[in-house]
Amino acid sequence: MEKIKKTINKAVFKLLHPIAHILLRYEISHSELAEMTRRAYVDVAFKHFSIPNRKQTISRASVITGLSRTEVARLVAINEEQADVMSSTPNRATRVIGGWLSDSDFLDEQSEPKVLPLRGEDISFETLVDRYSGGITARAVLDEMVRTGAVEKLDKDHVKLLHHGFVPHGDDAEKINIFLTHASDLLSTGTHNLTQTDQEPRFQRQVTYVDMPQSVVKEFEELSREMSMELLLKLNKWLSEKDKQNDPESDEPKYRIGLGIYYFKNDNQED
Repeated sequence: MEKIKKTINKAVFKLLHPIAHILLRYEISHSELAEMTRRAYVDVAFKHFSIPNRKQTISRASVITGLSRTEVARLVAINEEQADVMSSTPNRATRVIGGWLSDSDFLDEQSEPKVLPLRGEDISFETLVDRYSGGITARAVLDEMVRTGAVEKLDKDHVKLLHHGFVPHGDDAEKINIFLTHASDLLSTGTHNLTQTDQEPRFQRQVTYVDMPQSVVKEFEELSREMSMELLLKLNKWLSEKDKQNDPESDEPKYRIGLGIYYFKNDNQED
């Protein structure tokens, strides 16, 4: 156990570096991080560390987290108040872009997203939003996509998709939200693979080389971007078709699923 704790301490210290970088950049103090950590400890204790077939208690959560019962009770109340705010919902713009990239009605002969008229009962931005936004108006979605740089209005009646994905430009809050969602998904996969040993492990792979010259770095960055985008577009198209067939009235269990790909480059060649 002591060896495992040392390994965890080293790994968490390394993991906290990019998080600390972001927190310091946006003037979030150590005490605010400590409060978030306490809330996370209590939330996880209640969700994942109760005695089988028994409801978790304040006293038991206090024992396993090391926090006082008064503190646990306070944090439980805060977590319950913010449960609705903290719940993750798909970004509407992301869903619209996904449909634009995968639905044959909105693709040209080269399978590229069409320039769309803003309005119309046939193929238009309005019908795209009606099909994929989940009830949000076309005007609201367009304003958000223009604001974040995802689309360009060619004139007063036509709109063009600029990026094969929702990458907000000039919106730090949305960028942070996307980054932390992706990071949380990756860590959740790792947690599943470490703790759910009686279940099939989730796919988690990485290719890494050190001492690579700058010319190879640039070439690999371009190649990996091209191949990754090709794979993601194929998967998006497949999932989009399955989503169309999805019966919202079905009693079958529902899950949020996906695949994440990221590129990295650094000067640190430690393992």
